[in-house]
Order: sequence, then structure tokens, then C-alpha cells
Amino acid sequence: MSLKIKNICKSFDKRKIFENFSLELPDKRVFLLSGESGVGKTTLLRMISGLDTKFSGEISGGGVKNCSIAFQEYRLFPELSALNNVILANYDKKTAENEKEAKEMLISLGFNEDDLNLHPAELSGGMKQRVSLARAFLRKAPILLLDEPTKELDEENAKKALSRIKSEAESRLVLAVSHRQEDAELLGAEIIKI
Repeated sequence: MSLKIKNICKSFDKRKIFENFSLELPDKRVFLLSGESGVGKTTLLRMISGLDTKFSGEISGGGVKNCSIAFQEYRLFPELSALNNVILANYDKKTAENEKEAKEMLISLGFNEDDLNLHPAELSGGMKQRVSLARAFLRKAPILLLDEPTKELDEENAKKALSRIKSEAESRLVLAVSHRQEDAELLGAEIIKI
């Protein structure tokens, strides 16, 4: 599913963020949004995902059903374990199958078995980030939106996350925001300057 953005305009108070912005992206590949802080990268992800609808213009191919997203804020349920936070991504699957996939995903991102049952209050920032990413990876929407996916990750875990992102782009569109130049290089991503 390709993503088409046509002539979007968006303002906060009187400050224009986007004016007649258009973009068309294919159904598979990884793209990195680049630009100064406050230019609208996160806002664009929110509009594509359907979480922000206060703009003019047209976005086709996006929306809540078509997008899986990992925010800069982790948005984890405090009463659930790391594993159960990830299991939520595939709420429509059978429990045993879902649990197995969630566990494998977390372990591939550097978790060990002992950490799977920890709650968000017991997790470091980097661990929370990996739970958020695992949840986004497991939801198989045609578009994967990632806002600063390697923030708070050490070099080893950032490489694991980037490797997973690269493999996700083989089967769906991945649109990420990152301030790290090395992320673009390791992903082989095309950069979209905003």
C-alpha cells in the first residue's frame, strides 16, 4: 500500500508547520525524516497515523488501521509486564501463539527471560524503548511509523533495533524520525528533508 500526501497544510496557533506539502512513498522501503527540531516531523507521523486530523489536504493509505507506531513517549501500560505490553499488539491472535511471538521479539531486541515479567516502573529507559518497538514491530500494519527509535539505546541494542527495522522494510513501508546520522547509514534509508 503506497502512501500519498497531497497539499497538506498545518498550523499551530499562527505558526505554519506545513504549507501545501506533498509526498508519495512506495509500499516497501525505509525512509528517514530529517530536519530541525520543531519543523513538524512528529506531527507528520501523527497525521499519517490518523491521530491528528486537524489539517487541510489529503492523506491516503495511512490511518489508524493501516499504521503501527512507536512514539517518542513509550506509552506502556504500567500495570502490565513488558511481555504483556507487547502481547497487546496482536490482541486478535490466539494467546499461546501471540505470547510466543512477543517473547521472541523481545529477546531478539536484547531482553533476557528474567526481564520479561518486569513492569514499566522496573525498566530502564532503553528497556522501555525496546518494549515500545517490539509492540510496533509485531503489529503487522502496512505502514510502520517510528519516532526516534534508537533514543536511549546503547550501541549494541541500537544495532539490533536497526537490523529489525531494516528487515521490516522488506515487507512494508517504514517511516522513521531520527537525529542520528548513523541510523540512516545503517538502514540504507532514503532521507526526506522537511
